Amino acid sequence: MFRVRPKRKFINSASLVAFLNSKYGRKEIEKYSMVGNQANFSPAKFREISIPIFSQILNDNIEYITYSSFQKLEKSNSLYLSAEDILNKELNITNVENSKNYSIKSLSESFVKSKRLDAEYYQDKYDKLFSLIKNEKRLSEIVTITKSVEPGSDKYKEDGIQFIRVSNLSKFGLSDTDIYLDRERFKTTIKPKKDTILFSKDGSIGIAYKVEKDIDAITSSALLHLTITTKDVLSDYLTLVLNSKIVQLQAERDSGGSIIEHWRLSEIENVLIPILNLNIQSQITQKVQESFKLRKQSKDLLNKAVKAVDIAIEKSEEDAIKWLKENTNEYFTNDKLK
Repeated sequence: MFRVRPKRKFINSASLVAFLNSKYGRKEIEKYSMVGNQANFSPAKFREISIPIFSQILNDNIEYITYSSFQKLEKSNSLYLSAEDILNKELNITNVENSKNYSIKSLSESFVKSKRLDAEYYQDKYDKLFSLIKNEKRLSEIVTITKSVEPGSDKYKEDGIQFIRVSNLSKFGLSDTDIYLDRERFKTTIKPKKDTILFSKDGSIGIAYKVEKDIDAITSSALLHLTITTKDVLSDYLTLVLNSKIVQLQAERDSGGSIIEHWRLSEIENVLIPILNLNIQSQITQKVQESFKLRKQSKDLLNKAVKAVDIAIEKSEEDAIKWLKENTNEYFTNDKLK
C-alpha cells in the first residue's frame, strides 16, 4: 500500500478515488501494472497514469456525495455497535474475557464429559460465559442446518453460476466473486434464500450473514445454511448473536485444538443461544436493520460518484452533474449539489 496526497488545485481526494474506481481509472491502473505470479502497481507507475482534470463544481459535488457516504457509514457502524451493546448489557458479558488464566477441573468434569485434553478448552472465561447465558437453547433447536457442496477447483469456470466461498462472506454482506460453476451441472444444488443465515464453519469460522433476498449462486460447503424454525427468535437477532462474543468464544473453545480452523457440525449444533424476550429482540432488530439500510445507502452514493466520473469522461461534466442531481435527491435535496 502507498499513500497519495492529490494537489487540490487539480483534483480533490474524493474525485481521485472515484476516478480510480471507475472503469477508466481501472484501465489506467491495469495498463501500468506489472503482472507475474502476483500483480504489482508501484508508486513510480502510479505517477505515470493519466488523471482527468475536472471543474471545481464537479469536484465539489463528488466530494459532497463522498463525504455524505462516509457519514452514513459511520452512523451505520454506530447503530450496529449500539445493537451489540444492548445484547451485551442484557447478558452482562462485557467483561467476560477478563477472567483468571487458569482453571482447575476434575477428570469427571473435564475429559469424561468432553473427551478433550487440550488445556485451552477449559479456560475460565468459557465457564464464566456459560454461567451468564440465560434462557438458552441449542442452535439445532431453533434452526435447520443445511450444507452445500464442495465441487473442487477443477470445476471452477469463468462464467456460469456464481460460486461463493468463505472469503466472500462478512457479517455485513457478500463480496463479488470471479469463480463460477456450470449452471446445468449444479442446477439442483441449494441456493441462498431470503432470510437464510449463512454461517461459516471453516477458515474464518463463526461469521454469520442474513440473506436479504434470494441469490442466484452456489455456496461452498464451508458455509452452512441456517433456517429459523421457531417464532421465538428473530432472524436479525440470531444473526447478531452468531457474530457476537457469545458464539465467537464457543467457536474459539471448540476449534482450539485444530491447526486449520474447522468447526465440526456436531459442535455447531450444540452452540448455546440466549433467547431474550421479543421486545429486546425487536429493539436489536430495529437497530441492525437501520444499520444495514444506511450501509447500503453509503455504498450506493459511492457508486453514484464513480458513475458521475464515467459520464463526465464519456459525455460532459454538465451531463454528469445533471445525472447526479437526478439520482441523489432520495438522499438529500438538490440544493445541496451545485
